Amino acid sequence: MGGAMPRRYAPSDMTQASGSSASAHQWSMIKSTLLGGVLFLLPIVLIAWLLGKALGFATRLSQPAVQAAGVDSVAGVATGTIISILALVLLSFFAGMVARTRVGQTTFNKLENSVLSLFPQWRMARGLIESFETETKSEIEVVMVPTDAGWCLAFVLEKPEGDWWTVFIPGAPQWTSGAVAFAHKDQVQPSDLTPAQAIMLMRRCGAGSSRTRALLASLQEKGAL
Repeated sequence: MGGAMPRRYAPSDMTQASGSSASAHQWSMIKSTLLGGVLFLLPIVLIAWLLGKALGFATRLSQPAVQAAGVDSVAGVATGTIISILALVLLSFFAGMVARTRVGQTTFNKLENSVLSLFPQWRMARGLIESFETETKSEIEVVMVPTDAGWCLAFVLEKPEGDWWTVFIPGAPQWTSGAVAFAHKDQVQPSDLTPAQAIMLMRRCGAGSSRTRALLASLQEKGAL
């Protein structure tokens, strides 16, 4: 018959195809990891840059006071730097006082729902700061959710609507990176931990988690797990 013969692939051709596919997968993983790192570092670098600019601006403004005092340094630290840091602390305190007013809260809420919503690290940082305040309840709730590896601590960054909760499961010891999961409300258990306490557990890779283990044991006895 004069039909075309089917093409036969040599083992070397299959090996090259497999190697090319593996290389493409590795490059895709490297690229996605690199882009994820850039997106994560961008707001941190931006905040550090803004703080540096603010400190430099305050240092320039304090130069007349430093020259009038005639003291260049205190304990090896430039007087201008000390005055600048104190000025920024006072400015932060004044801003905090304004934020307690109704106008300040309205302005801050608009800013948080627009510009600051682009930076997920902002919510984490805010929850961490609020957890140190005795009069303020943090908006971030620390819960426990079941996973294939066991029960994990997770952060609830927004109030749930319906039966399904969106939670962020942080990694250890680098708690700022992790995974987003969706858990049914029946699977979510409160942990009675503040964000600061949960972050410290992550940083210590679980050391000092006797309170959490006791809570899990209590829930198991009650048949809640």
